[in-house]
Amino acid sequence: MGLLFFDTPSADSGDNSFYKSDGSLVIINGAKESGLIVKGTDSGAEQEYYVIPKDDGSKTFIYDDELLVCDNNGCY
Repeated sequence: MGLLFFDTPSADSGDNSFYKSDGSLVIINGAKESGLIVKGTDSGAEQEYYVIPKDDGSKTFIYDDELLVCDNNGCY
């Protein structure tokens, strides 16, 4: 079957929330863009998310296993 790629952007992709495959919740606030990517192969499917901080240097908050605060200089 090969590799499949599926991206599901939302209308306001700067503020997103979704459940990971293990059932835990991820919340993203204040991003320029964010989304969920689902990749499938013959052995199953994987999902991961992406976050692009705003260009103006404002903070983006990612609530996952821990709180990450990101801006256009990186995450901490």
